[in-house]
Amino acid sequence: MKKIILALSFCLFFTNSLVFSQEAEKAVSVKLLFEGGFEFGGDEILQVFFTNGGDQKMRAGQGINLGLGGELQFANLKQFMVRSAISLKWTPTAADDANIMFLRFPVHLTPFWKINDDFRLGVGITTHLNPKLRGDGFFPDVTYTSTSGPRFEFGYKWAALTYTPMTYKNKQGESFSGNSIGISFSGTLPSKR
Repeated sequence: MKKIILALSFCLFFTNSLVFSQEAEKAVSVKLLFEGGFEFGGDEILQVFFTNGGDQKMRAGQGINLGLGGELQFANLKQFMVRSAISLKWTPTAADDANIMFLRFPVHLTPFWKINDDFRLGVGITTHLNPKLRGDGFFPDVTYTSTSGPRFEFGYKWAALTYTPMTYKNKQGESFSGNSIGISFSGTLPSKR
């Protein structure tokens, strides 16, 4: 239920932001936000063995992340901005003949304090919707639930370091740490203020 409320809040936030920006264009600027990055960490959830003798460990926090959202900046509060996005995060395997992967959809709402024009510090809230380990016929798909929790970001211009504490639970009640440290890249349209 918390995940649905967070996802709906994101949608309402983005819709209201667009309407508000049209009514008071000079007070608030709204931009389209693009995010991408790589995250590392978490508990091992699977080890894949290849025919050449190699293997790959999949960790619950690792993955490639691509997202889309919005950014709000306020004319009267120049050091404050808010970003919200929904992303696709996936962890693929290096196998040529299998499409085994761990998929989830992170949603976040993050207020930022702009230290200056280049540096920002953000602390927000996030959850991961529909986490699923896809077995591609090699094993049954495994679905998880995730917690809601904080998301931390320290950014310089278009690059940032992120930290997200996250826990996943499978249907048997086993918990896995999905904590991740990441490198994030972002951009906005329009790019000029």
